[in-house]
Amino acid sequence: MKILLLGAGGFIGSHLVEHLLERGEHEIVGVDITAEKLEGISGSAFTFHELDIHEVPDDLVRESDVVVDLIAYANPSIYVEAPLSVYQLNFEANMRIVHHCVNHGKRLIQYSTSEVYGKAGNNTALYREDESDLVMGPVSKQRWIYAAAKQLLERVIHAYSLQGDLEFTIIRPFNFIGPRIDYLVPAGTMGGPRVFAHFMSALLEGGPMHLVDGGHVHRTFLSIYDANEAFQTVLDRPEARNEIYNFGNPSNDTTIRELSTLMTDIYTRLAGDPPRSEVVEVSGETFYGAGYEDMDRVPPDISKLVALGWEPQHDLAKTLELTIGYYLEQAREAATSA
Repeated sequence: MKILLLGAGGFIGSHLVEHLLERGEHEIVGVDITAEKLEGISGSAFTFHELDIHEVPDDLVRESDVVVDLIAYANPSIYVEAPLSVYQLNFEANMRIVHHCVNHGKRLIQYSTSEVYGKAGNNTALYREDESDLVMGPVSKQRWIYAAAKQLLERVIHAYSLQGDLEFTIIRPFNFIGPRIDYLVPAGTMGGPRVFAHFMSALLEGGPMHLVDGGHVHRTFLSIYDANEAFQTVLDRPEARNEIYNFGNPSNDTTIRELSTLMTDIYTRLAGDPPRSEVVEVSGETFYGAGYEDMDRVPPDISKLVALGWEPQHDLAKTLELTIGYYLEQAREAATSA
């Protein structure tokens, strides 16, 4: 097949390109605004176009067999600071791709988010794709515009499917971790990308490990390598069409406070010396700005995906060890070349 991968230059996308090229089964056409994370990843079956999602030509969709859409703002600071931009990209721009797929009869694999479950942790034991309520916070807490835009995109995709106009698979990721994760921020930065990036920067540079609102909320982490295999499963199995899947590892459930301790322990072992960083508690509003709201989360039910033959292989310690080791090696190489 020819697979059009939108967001190929990001954390998830670059790993998917690498994974698919290693399998050697399909032709991959990648699209993104940057190819930085694709450095060193190449093959005769891979073509890259440096384009914004708004510039993706209709022909790229028409000439593909499957469209994989990863493009979104996935950064809580942006949800708070620029909610309209989040809506415009995460819903409006992605709807343009949905319409292309409908017009040309192409299968769409849409990456959504575990955040669509919102506050459902208050009334369910596990997040179940086809049963759990999707409960958002108040409009005055604009951080919910990310989850709301993703949820609306899911609902429109499903509506097109009900009419027989679109074949889809929706993926709800639960906190993927691995090498090349987003970007590291200067230690001590307020706001920004995922918690791992903040903690990793603190460990490397000796800055504070900020625990937002005490770090008592739970998150469930999944190795990017397990996520690749999960993607392969839904790509290959016909019964995965017109279904929604949680991509997560319920065994890797932990609080953010516990994550900071585990990362510190693994860093100390791999680096040979303890870090100079310290844990500092901070409020969500101080860290992200007014309009932020956090929520506890329960682990995902992955029985639908397991029924297709997939199971996660990396526990949390192994996942963190691989990722922390990658960034330690990057730091050593940078120090050597300086």
